[in-house]
Amino acid sequence: MASGVDNKALKSNPFVTYRDPLTGKWIVVHQYLQQSLQSAGPIAA
Repeated sequence: MASGVDNKALKSNPFVTYRDPLTGKWIVVHQYLQQSLQSAGPIAA
């Protein structure tokens, strides 16, 4: 068992996710879809 604190910097998360409010599931948005969604604006429920 390791003891002590590891002071290495954390890696950034390469994934963009959001939680669907209707189902409660987490969804990964792929980068090419993310660019399309940003230009389309917010999604209406």
